[in-house]
Amino acid sequence: MVRLCHQLALECEELPRPFHQQVLVPGGHRISLPYEFLVPCLCIEASYPHHDSLRSKRCPFRDQPEAYGPELWSSVHFHDYSVSSKDQMAMVLSTSCPLHPQATLCWRETEDEAVPCHDIPNSTASEEEQAYTLDKVDVHPLLCFRFSYGNSSHVECPHTRETAWNISVSARGLQLQLHLTSSIPAAFSAALCQHRDGQCEPQAPIYTVTQVSDTGLGGRDMEQGTMLHSPCSHDLQTEGSAPGELALLLPVQVLGSCVLVWRSDVRFARKQLLCPDSECGS
Repeated sequence: MVRLCHQLALECEELPRPFHQQVLVPGGHRISLPYEFLVPCLCIEASYPHHDSLRSKRCPFRDQPEAYGPELWSSVHFHDYSVSSKDQMAMVLSTSCPLHPQATLCWRETEDEAVPCHDIPNSTASEEEQAYTLDKVDVHPLLCFRFSYGNSSHVECPHTRETAWNISVSARGLQLQLHLTSSIPAAFSAALCQHRDGQCEPQAPIYTVTQVSDTGLGGRDMEQGTMLHSPCSHDLQTEGSAPGELALLLPVQVLGSCVLVWRSDVRFARKQLLCPDSECGS
């Protein structure tokens, strides 16, 4: 009898349906056994058909580079438990093989999976029994985990497309008006920038505004909070807005300026680029 199985810590587990077959092979004959994914723990187990027969096992793919390619990550199920209100990214892996990859943060410029995901330094997630968590994160669909195992890696982004806050920008003469809405208490920073060589680096001053929440029996209500700003050159103005909303005015010294906005009360946040006269906002 011959079968394919996945080698775990103590046993070789049968493959899921419809690949969980055992085949009787006459002596001197060859047979082809189908499998879903080529993974390092895929093994071949052979035994005689009588009860309690000694089993012989070979795991030929453990040291093969092709077993650590795209099929390895296709065999993994990623369960996303990230929560914006807790500023926490969390994912649990279900795997065929006993893998414990490293997970770090990276960010994408667009939703196109073909674009590179830029690594964020010092952002390694903690792991316990294939559950990965990282705190003080502004959860965003384009702020992702990069899972690395051996010489292979895979990027998995939060599965929800919703964000805890949104922002829009419009030009008003020599001012940029930012309209920000947030469902959670948070602090936000904004800085003007100029496009150069495909980059838009923030320029001083950097302005910060804070949303403050009151906690009551019925839950938390957002209120317009205190406004903090850099002591350099211009003041940041706030306009009247509804609870959970802020309308901010930034002075512009150079026409065609864009603005970068990000959460500044967390450790890891993706900067959003908005340009009122173009489609390059992201």
